[in-house]
Amino acid sequence: MAEEIKKPKDSKPEKKAEKKTDKKSADKKSIFGTIKQFFKDVKGETKKIVWNTWPNTIKDTGVVLMVTVIIGAGVWISDVLFRQLIELVYHLAGSGTAETGMIMLQNLTSMF
Repeated sequence: MAEEIKKPKDSKPEKKAEKKTDKKSADKKSIFGTIKQFFKDVKGETKKIVWNTWPNTIKDTGVVLMVTVIIGAGVWISDVLFRQLIELVYHLAGSGTAETGMIMLQNLTSMF
């Protein structure tokens, strides 16, 4: 087998000494060139957007509305139950004042 002769790798890669002094690099250094480049980038990214179809939009809107109604109903039911619980505590406390109701509620919660 023939032995391969390995060439030592250069520790420093060759650097290109040429600097571009054209209009584009001069524009990018100024604030107006930066703003112009920003809007070009925005226009390019906008072309990459994939918009949802109309049937998918309608379906997604229906899902959002149904979830909103279900969560709203859950909050409403919880509100009614807690209101009934507080009225029960006030009724059991006898006098109906907030202080005695809170004492009664603390006693109820300490049981569990």
